[in-house]
Amino acid sequence: MEAGVLRECQAKPSGGGRPRVPLEIDPVRRHMVGLTIWPGAVSVAKVNLRGHLVGKPVARLVTGGAGRLVDAAASLLGKAVNEQTMGVGVSVPGFYDPESRRIMSGPAVSGSGGLGPGEPGEPGVSPVSLVPIFERAGDHPVIIENDMHALGARWLLTHKASAGHDVLLINIGDGELGAAMLIGGRPHRGCASSANELGHMRYFADTERCYCGQVGCLERIFSSEYLRRIEGVGESGDETGGGGGTLMKRSAAYEVGDESLEMLYDYLANGIVNVVNFIRPHRLVLVSELTRYPDVCDLLTRSIRSRLLGELVDRVRIDLWDQPVAHQAETAGWLGLAGLYCDGWG
Repeated sequence: MEAGVLRECQAKPSGGGRPRVPLEIDPVRRHMVGLTIWPGAVSVAKVNLRGHLVGKPVARLVTGGAGRLVDAAASLLGKAVNEQTMGVGVSVPGFYDPESRRIMSGPAVSGSGGLGPGEPGEPGVSPVSLVPIFERAGDHPVIIENDMHALGARWLLTHKASAGHDVLLINIGDGELGAAMLIGGRPHRGCASSANELGHMRYFADTERCYCGQVGCLERIFSSEYLRRIEGVGESGDETGGGGGTLMKRSAAYEVGDESLEMLYDYLANGIVNVVNFIRPHRLVLVSELTRYPDVCDLLTRSIRSRLLGELVDRVRIDLWDQPVAHQAETAGWLGLAGLYCDGWG
């Protein structure tokens, strides 16, 4: 109560003796600040201790390199934190080294994204220091995690799940795939703080070169660019039917027999199954706006189920979660909440 986390509610009769005074999480006095860094943009938002937005998020487009990206993020953070701030959650894509406080690799520091060293179109990685963010945070505790771990924190605090269950979250977008593993309610960080790099599972496929420097990455396969490539059409094509259109619009209008689209979902299902068969989670959570389209969701989940090891088919629960993209400042704020309410996130 002194820290502003709890407050007293109206007293209630106790049936004898002094009235009961229930406590609840205080949604007013304190807040968490969420900060997200993404290729070409940074944003900041405040969430109260119940996870609700306080005011409007503030975003800024940034050009000129990863160093300017971090400087812009630190500037936004400095304007957001105040005496009511209880902590700061920062989400970044790719690999983060907590000892040196540097982003080791990822789309925000890659040459192919135009934010790192190297010639245009050529991958190049130069670690980027996040020390300016810690300096602007001052005495406020800071939690920096991969954007998928931030999404995992949000899922953990908004869904009923057994503390002993392992959960695999997979975020599916057009040209973006991310995965996070929660083991006993804690993020699996591995030897370097990152998410499970499902998007960089590689196939023998002639895709565009990924920012990681390789071709054939699954997130380059599950994309509008690769869909157009295998159909031999340019940027301008039909918005919905065969012969062009974005991956999302084709998915919204999916009908059985769209062989090109079905091939992309076949690749995606195969990648997911390989991960599930290997780590055997209790729950598989598919996070995407694709969950709004029942036909492609049915296509994907049936394909996954049909390929799972027999012993896992009835044991792995598959959930669909229509959640906004992982790299939102609001979602980063949930990292601070996880640090407050859950073990293993601080």
